[in-house]
Amino acid sequence: MARTRDDDAYTSARSQLLDAGLVLIRSGSYKSVGINDVLKKTGVPKGSFYHYFDSKQDFGLAVAKHYHADQLQSAKSILRQDGAPALNRLVTFFQTALDYFKSHGFAQGCLMANLSTELADQDEVFQAVLKDHWQALSSEIARCIAECDKVEINLAHLSDQEAADWLLNSWSGALTRMKAERSASPLKLFLKSTFKESN
Repeated sequence: MARTRDDDAYTSARSQLLDAGLVLIRSGSYKSVGINDVLKKTGVPKGSFYHYFDSKQDFGLAVAKHYHADQLQSAKSILRQDGAPALNRLVTFFQTALDYFKSHGFAQGCLMANLSTELADQDEVFQAVLKDHWQALSSEIARCIAECDKVEINLAHLSDQEAADWLLNSWSGALTRMKAERSASPLKLFLKSTFKESN
């Protein structure tokens, strides 16, 4: 009789691998992370990797989707918060991200930004997935901006979607500088110039 899979154990081990991959790729790069690095970090038996993923690319895409799902859920919980003014929700969204990066020493950055820089012009499969992820996050920001007076953020000349794209583009550039400098300064400048936040 064929052995049945323990779905809970399978899901738990797969989640461990994704979480480990997320940390390793954000700390280094996709290309620098080997399958053995991931297995060693999780304690998942050597040789078991291919029970969960077809290839390293399949694993990397799964890590990106895992990260994106958490990021999008977090964005929705902030940007759709009932009762809070829309502009305050936007500020909170970016400030929460800044606080997270601060807690990690400004070293890891955003996985989507990292992978976009590393892979988007080399791997068409990653490029397509990353494009979809950026668009989903930008659309969530645009939904919030639709409730704002764009004059308050000096973007009244743009559509809601264009304003969201501009904010994400600027934020992503600030994240690149943040990693290079290991400093909050680029992110604080983004908040100060966009929302007049000086903390």
